[in-house]
Order: sequence, then C-alpha cells, then structure tokens
Amino acid sequence: MVRAHLAVAATVAGLACNGPGATSSGFTMSGGTPPAGTSSGESSSTTDSSSSTSGSSTGSSSTSGSTGTSTTDTAFPDMGTQPDFGGPMGCKGKIDFLFVISRAGVMKPSQDKLIAAAPHFISTIQDQFDEFDLHIMVVDSEKRWWVDDCEFEIDQCPAPCDIDPSYPCGLFPTDCDETLGAGTIFNVGPNTPDVPCDLGGLRYITKDTPDIPAAFECIARVGTWGNNMMGDALLGAVSPQLNAAEPPGCNAGFLRDDALLVLTMIGPEDNPGNPGDSAVAKWQEWRQAVVDAKNGDEEAIVALGIVGGDWCKDEPDDNSRLCNLIPSFPNSILEALTLEDFGEAFDKAAGLALDACSVFVPG
Repeated sequence: MVRAHLAVAATVAGLACNGPGATSSGFTMSGGTPPAGTSSGESSSTTDSSSSTSGSSTGSSSTSGSTGTSTTDTAFPDMGTQPDFGGPMGCKGKIDFLFVISRAGVMKPSQDKLIAAAPHFISTIQDQFDEFDLHIMVVDSEKRWWVDDCEFEIDQCPAPCDIDPSYPCGLFPTDCDETLGAGTIFNVGPNTPDVPCDLGGLRYITKDTPDIPAAFECIARVGTWGNNMMGDALLGAVSPQLNAAEPPGCNAGFLRDDALLVLTMIGPEDNPGNPGDSAVAKWQEWRQAVVDAKNGDEEAIVALGIVGGDWCKDEPDDNSRLCNLIPSFPNSILEALTLEDFGEAFDKAAGLALDACSVFVPG
C-alpha cells in the first residue's frame, strides 16, 4: 500500500504543472442544504502561547500508515496505467475537504503558506476527474467572536479599533458563528479579511460559490488571536449535531456518505490544558469521532497534519495529541508546522487522496 501511495503521489506531482497559485475553471460541484446559522464571525480575547519548533516529520500509522517522503527533485520511473476512476468503485471526484486551522498567535506565516499552496492541491486532484464534486469547509480553533474586544471591552467603536483598525463596527455573531466546529464564514481580528465571505448562504464552498479561490482565502485567513482548541474544533465539525439538517445543523450538507473525506489540520500542538469541553480528551476520542463520521470506514479518510515540530516523529507521548492523531489514519501525511513550502505536503496528500479515491466503496 505504501508503494502505491507514493507512486500515485509522484505521478500527481508530475501532472500538476500550473504552479502553487494556479486555479481551474472546471469546477462541477454539488450544492448543499443551507445551514441553520449564517454569517458574522468569531471572537476571543485570549491568546495562545503555543509555539512551533523547526523540522519536518513523516507519518507512520499504528495500522498501515504511509510516509511523508518528499516527491521533489527525484527522477521517477514510468508508473504505467493510472487507476480507472470511471468504474463502479471509487469516489469519482466526490471529496469533502475539511481544514482545521489554528488561530494561535504564531499562525500568520502558516496561513500564508496554506493559501499559497491549497489551490494547487485542489486543482491537482480535480485534473483527474471529468466531474470534480467537492465541498470545502474551514473551521478555526476558537469559539468566541474575537471582536468583542473592540465592541465592548475597550469600547472603541464606532471609531477604528487599535488592535484591528479595519474591523467594521456594529456587527454581531449568530449562534453558529459562536459554535466551535461550525464552518467559518466571517473572520474578524488581526490578520483577517474583516469582511463576510460569500458562500451562498452555506458555511462551506460548493460549485455555486462565487470565485472559489478568493472564497477559500477569505475563510482560511482565520487570524492570529484566540485559543488553539483544534481537537475541539474537529469534534464539532464532524459531529452529528452540526451536520444535521435541523438546528443546530450549522454544517448541514457538508459531510456526504458517498464522498472521500480529506482532513487537513494546521497549527501548533493542541496540548491538554486549553479551556473547552474536551480539554482532557484523548486523541483516540478525536480519531473515533472522525471514523464514526465516515460510518466506520478508515479507508474513506485521508489525513494531512502540518503540526508541531520535528519531535512529532519521535514516538510522542499521549499529551502530543495531534502528533498521534494524524499518523493513526491508514492514509496520512505528517509534517512540521515550520515547513518552508506547504506545496510538497499537499502534493503527497493529493497522491494519497487519489489512491484512496480509486478504491473507495461508499457504504
């Protein structure tokens, strides 16, 4: 399985020639059911003290995991005939992309790298399908709407707020905006767009979203102010409650039983001690929630983690929860947050996604 993953990853790297910022106009994505809550944002007056260390790591699964071996600057042999995605099996381009992004204070460079690399990642996979039917949702690591500081605590509205001069005063969150794990559609605070993102009334991107690359940048710049509750955000994003059609189904329609799930988590290690309902949750609980969301099918999940530092690969203890979570999935890539170019990691993840998609049989 590992050799198959790397072979597809190598082929994908060769096929993707448009560059990190390239986009494609051939999106044919399904629409979704409007969620229970729409637009405003999130807030927090707390900062995260987590920091990352330099280095990179490879993912190794406790079951059949895959490695994060680089696909660049290497001559690859002829890979032969590629998988036939038109047969009775395979996701046929139906993929749900879930990004869990930290709002910790160290995250601006990482968010820049994500936004530079993600369009190439998605278009690389898109190029393999006649019809690419995707959903893209971003959730951040903080529950509260950050701009309470401008509106109330330092009370500088309607004048420009010192800590976020571009914040438009007089805006207030919906229930979903203050629900951890709900799709992010209005980022406010330092290093955010400070504008609502046009997702057509949904909390995730579909074919009907105007200007998909711009929409992704809007939702992915979650900012650099808040807690680093990435595990809690993941639990919420895949929970039956938030994915239900009825309230509080903020993410209604995002997760589909017949779609491959590509999970990407980017941020410092989520250590115990952060405030939250599952601050002491074990990483195994997070993993089980994701597997349950895919009806128990681990092969329907591809996990990419750009988290922590080089120490992630050195048998981390149970307190290093993201370092344990990501490589526990059979199809996984684990890299350090200080990776210079996220494009390499995304190329590897694209290879795993294509491989997993080719054998995926919806339950």
